[in-house]
Amino acid sequence: MSINAIEVQNLTKTYRLYQSPKDRLRDLISLSGRTFHHEFHALHEVSFTVAKGQTLGIIGQNGSGKSTLLKMICGVLRPTVGRVVADGRIAALLELGAGFNPEFTGRENVYMNGALMGLRRAEMRERFPAIERFAEIGPFIDQPVKTYSSGMFVRLAFAAAIHVDPDILIVDEALSVGDMYFQERCLEKMKEFKKQQKTIVFVSHSLPSIRNFCDVAIWLDKARLIETGEASLLCEKYQAFIRSKVQSRHEDLECATYMSESAEIRSVKINRPNLCTDHDIGVEIEYVLHRPLAEVSLAVSIADESGKLVTLYNTARDEFGPVPAAAGEHMVKLVIPNNDFLSGKYYISVYLGDEIMMITYAKVEHALSYVIQTPRSKNGLPIAEGAFRSKHCWEILQ
Repeated sequence: MSINAIEVQNLTKTYRLYQSPKDRLRDLISLSGRTFHHEFHALHEVSFTVAKGQTLGIIGQNGSGKSTLLKMICGVLRPTVGRVVADGRIAALLELGAGFNPEFTGRENVYMNGALMGLRRAEMRERFPAIERFAEIGPFIDQPVKTYSSGMFVRLAFAAAIHVDPDILIVDEALSVGDMYFQERCLEKMKEFKKQQKTIVFVSHSLPSIRNFCDVAIWLDKARLIETGEASLLCEKYQAFIRSKVQSRHEDLECATYMSESAEIRSVKINRPNLCTDHDIGVEIEYVLHRPLAEVSLAVSIADESGKLVTLYNTARDEFGPVPAAAGEHMVKLVIPNNDFLSGKYYISVYLGDEIMMITYAKVEHALSYVIQTPRSKNGLPIAEGAFRSKHCWEILQ
């Protein structure tokens, strides 16, 4: 018995692109061997394995081949070269519209999906009430899918995917079209699958989601596999790659705010905007929860003038425990005693999320800034250079 749930070997998907329909015809009838197309590699020579029970994250920019890879793992697309071996029943939530017939009702599509997964109609009849409850689309279950909103569609698609007892669950970015409440429920279900040692393949542009939820990750760029490895380390490399593509900006970074139906960050304050190295930094965060949540974490990131992350403080990582999660107003203070920052301007962003910061309930990016002045030593030199002065000591050994 294989220890791998998925084995991808030298996978390549190539499309022929034509300038016009005439060129397609010329290609078919050409006797000279001349071609009237050029080839486009949607995926090129990709190989990796996913062990049973692992959660794999796939990262990469738009157009890197992530969705093409998922479709070939699911069997929706046939590879041009290479092969995929999957050991177990696969349930997939791909891009909106994949796998459902828009003319069929939601009920008919659920039964059809079950049949494609190898389940008898009697089995689907037993599972259908649970699917209907999870989807929460009411009487629309008996309406044609073409009348659904994108949110309703993804509710039904995810409900159908998780209730067929899959061995492998594949989730693309389609989940992001759902509302916050539904995303939370989907996340809880995915956590259940992870605890049951099911194999999960997860595509997301959210690096915190990949970092906190996945065991391993692969990085795709321009149809090629760049690297595989432990999820958090690979996310750091990918983040550095993205930063390197963005030119440094010397103007003030713009404040960007996101508030969900569940929560809002009402204010972010600092004890003083001009500080010196070794001063205490105090950041007060006031937030409001519009409904009680299971668990809540707070994260404060600090970036330099170019927007590059300098450091991150997180209640979950610090094992501080969950911050107040009852409905109502709350205030939390982050204290950085005897700060080690060196000269420069820094920007504070605040994020309010679930216990592993996979779901973001509210955020304020670049909420405020502060300036650090570095003191000088007795000989007139700055006490250190760079962004941080780390704790250190000197010893004479001989």
